[in-house]
Amino acid sequence: MSRITVPRYEPEPEPPEVVRVRARRRIAAVGGILLTFLSIAGARGVQLALMPADRTVRVAAMQRWDQVTLQARRGEILDRNGHRFATSVATPNIIVDPILVEAAEVDALAAQIGGILDLPVREVAERLVRPSRYVRLAMRVHPAVAARIDALDHPALWVERTSRRYYPEETLASQLVGFVDTDGSGREGLEAELDKWLRGGQILLQRKRDRRGLSVDQPLRNDLDLNVGMNVRLTLDRQIQRMTERALEDVFEKHAPKAAWAVVVDVATGDILALANAPGFNPNALTEDPTFRKNHVVQDAIEPGSVFKPFTAAAAIEEGIATPESRIDCENGGWNVARSHIRDDHPHGVVTLTEVIKYSSNIGTAKLALQLGAHTYLPYVAAFGFGTRTGIQMPGERAGVVRAADKIKPIELITTAFGQGITATPLQLAMGTAALANHGVRMKPRLVTRVEDVHGVPEYIQRPEVAMRAVSAATADQVRDMMITVTEAGGTATRAAVPGYKVGGKTGTAQKAENGHYGAGRIGSFVGFIPADRPVLAIAVSVDEPSIGSKYGGIVAAPAFASIAGQAMRYLGVPPDPPEATATPSAAVAVAAIQPEPELALGWNGQGWTLPDLHGRPVREVLGSVQGSGLQVELQGSGLAVSQAPPPGSSLAPGETLRVTFQ
Repeated sequence: MSRITVPRYEPEPEPPEVVRVRARRRIAAVGGILLTFLSIAGARGVQLALMPADRTVRVAAMQRWDQVTLQARRGEILDRNGHRFATSVATPNIIVDPILVEAAEVDALAAQIGGILDLPVREVAERLVRPSRYVRLAMRVHPAVAARIDALDHPALWVERTSRRYYPEETLASQLVGFVDTDGSGREGLEAELDKWLRGGQILLQRKRDRRGLSVDQPLRNDLDLNVGMNVRLTLDRQIQRMTERALEDVFEKHAPKAAWAVVVDVATGDILALANAPGFNPNALTEDPTFRKNHVVQDAIEPGSVFKPFTAAAAIEEGIATPESRIDCENGGWNVARSHIRDDHPHGVVTLTEVIKYSSNIGTAKLALQLGAHTYLPYVAAFGFGTRTGIQMPGERAGVVRAADKIKPIELITTAFGQGITATPLQLAMGTAALANHGVRMKPRLVTRVEDVHGVPEYIQRPEVAMRAVSAATADQVRDMMITVTEAGGTATRAAVPGYKVGGKTGTAQKAENGHYGAGRIGSFVGFIPADRPVLAIAVSVDEPSIGSKYGGIVAAPAFASIAGQAMRYLGVPPDPPEATATPSAAVAVAAIQPEPELALGWNGQGWTLPDLHGRPVREVLGSVQGSGLQVELQGSGLAVSQAPPPGSSLAPGETLRVTFQ
């Protein structure tokens, strides 16, 4: 076979002129494209330089500048005598600017700083050479340590003034005071309610940064604490608050309730002298159950139970349908109304209105409410402050529930008369009781007396203020006398009696509603005032679900009242009632037992206690003479007193120290 050969095709080469023309065109096209992009980029650059967008400016500033916010010191919370409940303590930070540290002095300076701050020298030396202008060597050091750093007088070292919130009294009044969070904002209690005054101002500092984000400016040193917060002065009295909380602690030991609370009110002014909840919590270390932070006194609206009966009696007397001597048939403890059955825990037949209060008759008070009618009776309930918030400067205050006169049913009116189907806060009960003790005038509760700056210049002042007259003075005084019988023999609150003083009050034991029905839980309460014939204090105590012993208010709450009232009378310098000519020998002995010998009696001068001459007295008599005064006592030796400081006739304020030496 023969092989066919195909000739190879060889294209003719293009003329050089054609190739050059095509190359020039391509170069021109690419050059045009590049020139277009360069023109666009240049125009954009000019625009950014001469007319930058707001966003571009912000981004550039964020990259170029660093912002530091300095929070000024928070104001203090003080009691009526200037004792601190909340303050801000210095917690300085130690800062170094490595740029100002010479290489030759690093080792020596590191050794000095390490010895003062108790840090490894090698670690300090490493921080002294970091490429930064702001390096923390230590945080929250003791002020004395910071002073030693200041004494080095090195330009690279300085003390950054910071502070943290501290509560010197720890658990005392913790639910009332509240606490602050890590950002320095008030959380709960007065810290939250008065945050706008307590919070100090803020200072915004700007520092330049380099391309690595490091500061290139020497940091500004905030040696002056500018724009500090306002100080808040309360009506609270630290000593009475402590007495109140100790009484509630005793309730826990004896009856193991879920919670207990109490409030002490100055009858004449409406000042809150103590507001206590148990169990408490320590705001310096928030490790307790958050439920312990609840302020039951203002945040719990509970059925008051029988403590409400004096207000019903006051309405009846004011309207002229009854007097303390009016006789009411209590049906021997059982009374059927329509399909409901009203019963008394202490059955009686026909008794006086005074005995209705003394024996705590549901039936007697129910009949008064029916006779008054809703449209007459319920305005008195409102006049005593129920159904509306008191306006106290505390967060979360409840108003309570009172049914409207045009919607209330007869059975609901009956139960309202003895404190069921109506809710009220313990604070409302205390203020209503104080109104009866104050000749029928209800005061607004006062907790904050003034807010002032660090120089004492007031920003806000709150003076005692009358809310309204609830009933006439004659009516209030009659009800007050009726309430005295509750603490006397045969009454429901004999355990509320305070030797040497007449006490007026009322017990109550309310059922707790659960899922729309009354359950097994009970709240035992007592409200009262002392001294009954010239009331100084009104006190309300409630015990939630006591689990040991009785659940009745006369057993669980009345003793706490007696403890608080008795100590407070001595502390305030209120003299005991003069013994009556008709007093029994045992009563006279009881009065004498609480009175120190005349020459040992402390005298209140309006500013403090005037000290008696203690020379020659044994330890027992010396301690007895100052019991309940709020004075701190330091005793040395044993036997009889040979010296005292301050000397006799000197004046000491509650909380100050009396030193007595014995031989």
